[in-house]
Amino acid sequence: MVYNYKLTIKKQLIMSLNLYGMNPQIYDDYISTAIEKINFDKVFTIIEQLYEQKKKLKILDLCCGTGIFPRKWLIKLDNITYKGVDINQNFIDFANTNLANNKFQFIVNDALTYNTNEKFDLIIATSSYHHIIDENKRKYLNNIYLHLQDDGYLLIYEKMVDKFNDRIEAVDCGTKFYLERIKYILKSENISDNQMFALFNELYLTAIRHDEYKVDFDYLLNDLDYCNLKLKEYFKLWPDTNVFKNEMVGDFVFIIQKT
Repeated sequence: MVYNYKLTIKKQLIMSLNLYGMNPQIYDDYISTAIEKINFDKVFTIIEQLYEQKKKLKILDLCCGTGIFPRKWLIKLDNITYKGVDINQNFIDFANTNLANNKFQFIVNDALTYNTNEKFDLIIATSSYHHIIDENKRKYLNNIYLHLQDDGYLLIYEKMVDKFNDRIEAVDCGTKFYLERIKYILKSENISDNQMFALFNELYLTAIRHDEYKVDFDYLLNDLDYCNLKLKEYFKLWPDTNVFKNEMVGDFVFIIQKT
């Protein structure tokens, strides 16, 4: 048997520099930056509007991370049931430890294949689509479709980069996106060491396309259309100036329904 030392060293290096394999508190701190709060506030405002209409909500969160969104936002709503799914055992343990409430259930599972045989009023995918490798993105959206009520809503919050045609262009687009994002954050607030590390780690992971597989706006729209999901409305939250030549680069919240 030939042992591939180079491949093993590369894997060890990536994992040692990967915030998703570290203490979940690092990621949780990162999601607490002001720019992320603005994005989550927008998602929650939309959910509140749906809640007012329906008076109760059955929610599925595919790729729920450390559970910060239910812990800090959804906890404010009374008549809801929530299932959060993530493949990261440490993140789910962190979520269960920090939100012990029978309205909220956190499950270790793969968002691509998870099946409850249930339908949900609302499915949320906050900063999760870009964690799915490109060839599985439609599988992820198809699984969302299968779990969504016919009159239900899908809310996606995503970071969209510029279009690219190859790996070199992907590195360029991802790096430019995060450099501008980091400059904006440093000008806007004082951040902790954990938050600083996580920001630059996301830049690194985006550049090497490992655990971070960001795509452009039209790529997402094409995937939605393929999976019989239609974009009802979208909101661009960052940047509010012409930082990028392509105005469809930045942070977006999408309201989506079945076709």
